[in-house]
Amino acid sequence: MSVADIKYLEASELYRWMKQGHTTTFHERFQVVDVRGQDYIGGHIVGGWHIPYKELCHDSEATETLKQRLLKGTGNVNVVFHCAQSQQRGPSAALKLLRSLDADDKQLITVWVLRGGFNHWQDVYGEDETVTEDYASDLWTW
Repeated sequence: MSVADIKYLEASELYRWMKQGHTTTFHERFQVVDVRGQDYIGGHIVGGWHIPYKELCHDSEATETLKQRLLKGTGNVNVVFHCAQSQQRGPSAALKLLRSLDADDKQLITVWVLRGGFNHWQDVYGEDETVTEDYASDLWTW
């Protein structure tokens, strides 16, 4: 399994899922996992779990704990990883989870990476308090 096996989700699709009430188009659950570290300040996606990349990728127990949290609910779950740009930490964390899944888990968990990461998300949805919380626009002004 390699980075080429990772699915990418557009911000507009995640937004649509959120507006549907924490289910996807296929009525499956989803969970956002934000793997940013110190750059977590300035806003985040509502309802997302913050698990810093260093914790997730350097502690095998953290990956197992994440997997068990995802499997707690009923039915299938889509997990959407992201970091600032979803170019390194997000895809790497997604790949780590993918590699930890056995065949049965893969039937229940679908792994995604948010295209463009939080940088893109905040460009489009940063001011929308229904999907972005603790947003500090002055931190995102270039």
